[in-house]
Amino acid sequence: MAAKILYVDSYHEAYDWSAGITRGIRTVLAGKEDIALQILRMDTKRNPEEEFKTTAALKVKNFIETWQPDLVIASDDNASKYLIAPFFKGSNIPFVFCGVNWDAGDYGFPTANVTGMLEVQLIDQILNALNPYARGRRVAFLKGDDLSARKEAQFIEERFGLQLDKRFVNNFTAWQKQYRLLQDQADIILLGNHSSIKGWNAGEAMAFILGNTRIPSGNWDAWMAPFSLVTFANSAEEQGEWAAKTALKILSGALPAEIPVATNQQGKIFLNMELARILGIKFPIELIERATFTSELGNK
Repeated sequence: MAAKILYVDSYHEAYDWSAGITRGIRTVLAGKEDIALQILRMDTKRNPEEEFKTTAALKVKNFIETWQPDLVIASDDNASKYLIAPFFKGSNIPFVFCGVNWDAGDYGFPTANVTGMLEVQLIDQILNALNPYARGRRVAFLKGDDLSARKEAQFIEERFGLQLDKRFVNNFTAWQKQYRLLQDQADIILLGNHSSIKGWNAGEAMAFILGNTRIPSGNWDAWMAPFSLVTFANSAEEQGEWAAKTALKILSGALPAEIPVATNQQGKIFLNMELARILGIKFPIELIERATFTSELGNK
């Protein structure tokens, strides 16, 4: 009988990060006829209301109790907060999380039945690349207002000893307003992704950024590279591949408690040469040689 693995995605299939994790999982499990994979998506990025998240978690809980998987992979914070921590911490079902931002201690992980991979943004490398072009050291953080955003900002401050000017927004108009204000009120913008910003329009955002940018910006999501000067992008595929390989180890007899919580190691550099031209920036050759240029990407 095939071993049953359930993958619980906090978000939705069309979200680029979720799609990358799914690809990573499928790549590792491809061709394994002794594995039956099911995927459930909580869709909490597009539906951030507390009631929706708790209801989505209860639906997954009921499915787990009915289907009885041999192991569960769960990506990103909401699955850990609303599903694993309240219902399955210490259960007989092994769980492998991935994509949890910075620290899993808030959820009481790791435990005897829970291990995983954290998502740690390469903020030190981003700031090292941007500092030579900044007029000062005031760093702002601009992102949609959701759990991941606030957790990211908190841990960036703690890990790197920064006092961020944090701007959390709910819609595209508010994002534009804060982006414009920060050109005078900050020296560097850390630009989070737009997934929870209602009304986001990629074409309008690109035109707005090209017309208003006066300070350097950086981010850590590959699909946001067209909208910032420098990107050191985490790999969603790395998260999915690690989770799937760890799942196979556990199904082969390893205990979750024997597998230390890991952090991501892979990253890809993107440079926005159009923004560099507007800002009068010439990147060092050693950075250019390692980078992909955003002109090679499609806007999302």
